[in-house]
Formats: sequence, C-alpha cells, structure tokens
Amino acid sequence: MVKVSGISTSQYWGLLILFLTVFLIASDFTAFSPALPAIAKTFSIRLSFVHWVVNAYALAYGVIIVTGGRLADIYGRGNTFLIGIVIFCLSSLLGGLSREIEVLLVARALMGLGGALAWSALLGMAYTLLPSDRAGFVGGFVLAALGVATACGPVVGGILSDFFNWRWILFINIPIAALVVSLYVLKYPAEEHKKIEDHIDYLGILTLSLSLFLFLLALDFIVEPSVSRFLVFCLLVISVIAAMSFILVEKRMAEDALIPASLVINRVFMVSGISVFFVAIAFFAILVYIPLLFISVHHYSAFQAGLALLPAMVSSGVFAFVSGAIHERLGPKLLLCSGALAMSLGLFMLSVHGNHIVYLVFVPGMLLIGIGLGIFSPAAVTAAITSVEASKSSLSGAIVYMFRFLGGAVGLGINSAILASAPDIATGVNRALLVDGFIVLIGFLISLLFFQEKKGR
Repeated sequence: MVKVSGISTSQYWGLLILFLTVFLIASDFTAFSPALPAIAKTFSIRLSFVHWVVNAYALAYGVIIVTGGRLADIYGRGNTFLIGIVIFCLSSLLGGLSREIEVLLVARALMGLGGALAWSALLGMAYTLLPSDRAGFVGGFVLAALGVATACGPVVGGILSDFFNWRWILFINIPIAALVVSLYVLKYPAEEHKKIEDHIDYLGILTLSLSLFLFLLALDFIVEPSVSRFLVFCLLVISVIAAMSFILVEKRMAEDALIPASLVINRVFMVSGISVFFVAIAFFAILVYIPLLFISVHHYSAFQAGLALLPAMVSSGVFAFVSGAIHERLGPKLLLCSGALAMSLGLFMLSVHGNHIVYLVFVPGMLLIGIGLGIFSPAAVTAAITSVEASKSSLSGAIVYMFRFLGGAVGLGINSAILASAPDIATGVNRALLVDGFIVLIGFLISLLFFQEKKGR
C-alpha cells in the first residue's frame, strides 16, 4: 500500500480491512452474473427463474441497508460490522452446501442481510478512521475499492465457475471473511461508541419487503401456464395492499420512518433517488442478461462471459472519477441527464445485437452504458447527500443505496417475465434490453424535468 503522510500504522491496517470488506461484498454480488446458467443447470430450473439468486440478495440488501445504519448508531459500528461479516460468512457456507434451490435462495437473502449490516457500518467506519481533513482521501479509497471489486467480480466468478464449480464463488467468501474478522479484532483501531436512542421502522421493512416480494413473484408466475391467473391476481392485490400499508406506516413514523418525512419533501433528494431507482435497472440487466446471452446463445465459457463485461465495468469506474472531478464545474443536473441518456442509448444499441456472434459489435454499446453509469452514479449520490444537513448524510447515502438495489430487483423481475414470454433467449434478451432502455429514459426525463439546481449556479 502506498505510504501517505500523516497516517499511522494502525490506520493502514484499518484501510486494508476496509478494502478487503468492500472487495468481499461487492465482488460477490457481481461474481454470480456469469455463473447463473450453471446454477440453473445444477438445480434444473428455467433460466428466467434463476435471477432470484441475484434478487434474493438485492431485496434483502435493499430493505436492510437503511436500518443497518441505525443499528450501527445504536449498538456500535464495530459490533454491527462483525455481526454482518459473520452472517455473510455462515450464509455463504450454507449456500455453497445447498442441494435445493430454496436453500440457496434463503442463503442469498441472508447474505444480503449480512452484507447490508457490514456495509452500513463500514461507511461510518471509513470516515472516522482518519481525521476529517482526510475525508476526500477515504472517499476516493472506498470508491476505488468498489470499482476494482465490481470489475473483478465477473472475471473471478467466471474462473471459479469454469475451472472449479460455481459453489466456490460462495466458498471463497469464508476464508476472506475469517481474515477480515481476525484482522479487525487484532489490528483495527479502537473506536469509542456513545449509544444513542433511535427507533427502528420494523413494520416499514416488513410491508415494503412483502410488497416487493409478492410483486416479483407475480411477475414470475404470470408467464407460467400452469399457474392460476386468479393466484397471480391475488398476489398483485396483496402486493398493492402491502405497498399502501407501507405508505401509511411511513407517514405515522415520520422522522423514524425508513425514509424520514424531511427527506420525502426534499425535492433534490427524492428526484435523485427516484432517478437512481430507474437507472439501476440497466446495471442489473447488463450484469445478468449479457453473460446469459453470451453463454446460452453464443456458447461462451463463464470466464469469457465475465471478461466480456469488462468494457462496461472498467469504463464505469474510470468515468466515476471523471464525474467527481467535474461535478462542481458542470453541476449535477447536466451529469445526471447526460449519464442516464448515454446509458439509455447504449441499451438501445445492445438490444439489436442479440443474434450477432462477433463480440466487437457489443463493445460500443457496453462502453456507452459504462460511461453513462460512471457519470450518473457519483452525481446522483453527491446531489442526494449534499441536499440534506450533515447530520443526515449517512442516512441519505444509505437510502440512495436502497433505491439502487430495489430498482435493480424490480428490473430483474420485469426482465425475467419478458425473457420467459419470448420464443428464444436471444429474442428475450433483446426485448428486455429494449424495455430497459425506455425505463432508463424515464430516469433521464425525471432528472431533466424535475431536478432543480441550487440557486446561484
């Protein structure tokens, strides 16, 4: 690790632990993308259903991420961090040993829970590890670790799936998690914790989770001829009732709600969050359906499919730093709009290439999506966080992550329904990417029409 003046040895150990944790959580999520066809084959399930391996994680992560931050404030970041890593480790073992798809899905949901707890605590730990004048360095360090992990995940997942078994994507988490826990206990600088009084919106978590789960389940069942239309209708009705209950619960909880009332009426924050919700659909779609297309239609290996994602992953990381550097000069609205528009155009380009065998025809579209995502994401997060008072910055950041994961989960549900109703995989992926392009275009229009720059810009 490069020496930086003014940082002690114990703080270097802290940075190493943070890096390993970011890599553990972020790479695991993206590593499954090239392994999904192999998982479908192992459990003899249809390809349009295997998205639940990703969605189980995303749903649990999305609804717990905000609560995780509050739990860290109440019980201490260190305790929450360790509990999250242990849950992540044990559920990885459970998933790796699973012989039924239901067990794997439960394990993935538990991994989402553990990952959300660890990540919520990690964000607070990162910014208290060094003095406040080093906040920029820490932020860049975490973003760099996240970019490296996200880009490496599909390649590592492809290698493990091809040369060993997809289960090793889970098994490899165990020694890394054990190393993180050991280093934390032995080397992480001691933190003082002052317990605060806070209220957890458990009813909000329950109603939101139930609404989204039943909606996604209905999308899966709607394309199954053996499933009663009446059952699908009932699932959708209960999902709507749960969603309405969530809104009522949020109003009653006010500032203790999953999304506090003061943030709901904050226009900049809500426009940023809703835009993230729509744009996240593109990232999840690329992550799952491009490898599926390469493996199932063009007969790539899992490793080759993981490598095929690199243009989008690497360009996203590079342009995230570019976006951060020009944010103050150009303002968030221009970055939000140009990023979302670029992603939408990239998706439209990919939607007409499904039957092509030559890989190079996919590269421009994936580069455009990666560039757009890199420009959009930091601008959206920065706009959301800087629109609220400093005391709520961590909470607002966690809620933006919630929007991202829940948007991706809903997007995968929609895409799986499109794929299941198509005559073949290539046509299904093309249609899904086309629909995703229009959905991301909604994110562009929301940013264009409703985002307001600060006065004086």
